[in-house]
Amino acid sequence: MNIHKYKGETETEAMSAIKEELGPDALIISVKHIRPKGIFKLFKKAFVEITAAVDDRRISDVYEEKSLPKIQLDASSIQKNNEIIGKQTQQSSSELDAFKEFIEKYSKKQEEHKEDGAKSEEIAEREPQKIKNEEHTDINEDIGNNPMLQVIYEQLLQNEVEEKFVNVLMEGLVEYVQENETDIDDIVSIIYKRIVKNISNYDTIDINRMNKNVFFIGPTGVGKTTTIAKIASLFSLNFGKDVALITADTYRIAAVEQLRTYANILGIPIRAVYSEEEMMEAIEFFKDKELVLIDTAGRSYKNHEHQQELKILLDAVKDKEVFLALSMATKYKDMLAMIKSYKAMAMFRVIFTKLDETSTYGNIFNVCQETDIPLSYVTFGQNVPDDMSEINPHDIAKCLLGGEMIGSSN
Repeated sequence: MNIHKYKGETETEAMSAIKEELGPDALIISVKHIRPKGIFKLFKKAFVEITAAVDDRRISDVYEEKSLPKIQLDASSIQKNNEIIGKQTQQSSSELDAFKEFIEKYSKKQEEHKEDGAKSEEIAEREPQKIKNEEHTDINEDIGNNPMLQVIYEQLLQNEVEEKFVNVLMEGLVEYVQENETDIDDIVSIIYKRIVKNISNYDTIDINRMNKNVFFIGPTGVGKTTTIAKIASLFSLNFGKDVALITADTYRIAAVEQLRTYANILGIPIRAVYSEEEMMEAIEFFKDKELVLIDTAGRSYKNHEHQQELKILLDAVKDKEVFLALSMATKYKDMLAMIKSYKAMAMFRVIFTKLDETSTYGNIFNVCQETDIPLSYVTFGQNVPDDMSEINPHDIAKCLLGGEMIGSSN
C-alpha cells in the first residue's frame, strides 16, 4: 500500500484530486480541517487535508512515471503537518513575553548541544541532583518580590506541575538572584536544564534489538489500538522491519476491525486471539517476525478480575516488552492509581496519548518524578502514522515553560 496526502479548499476538491490520481479504489484514512493560526490568520484560508491509501499495483497503473514520496515520521514533519486541539493559557505581562521568546531560542540551542559560556557553566554547577519523591522544599516568600521568579513559578503551576516538584525546581534561585547579576535568560537556563535532567529516563523500542513481542496495556479509551497502528507504520514503512500484529482486544469488535484495516493498508499479517493458548499459538506462528505488536483489551483498572486475566496473559509470555498507555485527559491522581494497578502485573514503560486533548503537560513531569518509570512515546492525534513521536525532554521542558505545544502547526 502507498499513502498520500491531498489538500483542497473543500473536502470535495480534495476528494476529486484523489479520485483523479488514485482512482475510485482509494481508501480514505483521515480527514483534517486545517485552520490558519497566528496574527496573519485573517489573510489565510482554511483548507482540508485528506490522507488516502491505494494498493501498489493500482497506483502503478494510474501513473507509472511518478515517484512516490517516502513517508517520514520525524518531529519536524509532525509539527508542520498537524494542528493541536486546545488553547494555551495566555499571559500579557512584558516579563512573560520576554520569557517565552527566550524559551524558544534556548531550547534550540540546547538540542544542538551548543556551549552557553562561562555563566551557564556556573549555573549548571548549582543544579540539584535528581528530584526525589521524599524531598519537599518550601519556596521562600521572597520569590514574590522577584518578577522573573514569580513568572516562572506561576507558569509551572499553570501547566499543572505538582507544587512540591515546582518547589524543588526553584530551589536556591532566590539566593542565586540576590548574589548574582542575573536576567530572565539565566533563570530559565537553570529551570530548563533541571526539567530536562529530571525527565531523561526514557526508552523506546530499539530497532537494533528485534525479534521480540511487545504488549500494549491500559484502560479503555486511551488510544492503544491507534498507537499500535502508528508504531507498526513506523517500523514497517520507515525502518523496513518485518512486523506482525496480534489483537486480544476481542471484547470490542470495532477494535479488531480497526487494527485489521491498518494491517491491510500496511500489508502486514494480523491474528485475533481469544485465550492464553491462542496467544501462545499466534506468537509461535509469528516467531520469524522481527517485531510482534500485541493489543490487549482495555479494562477498568478497578476491576480486579479482569486485571488478573491480563496478568495471566502477560505472565504466559516470558520474552516480552510492555508499554502502558495513559491519556493526558486523565486526572493525575487517577494516573497514579492506574500505574500502581498495572505495576503489579509487569514492568513497563509509559506512552502518553491524546496530547491534543489537553493544554497542560505537567502530568508528564509529575508521573516521571513520582514513579521513576521510564517514558517512551507521545501521541497527539488520530492520523496514522503522523501523530506520534518519541518523547523529547527538550520539547517537554519548552512546553512546561510556555513554549509551543507538541504537535502544533508552525
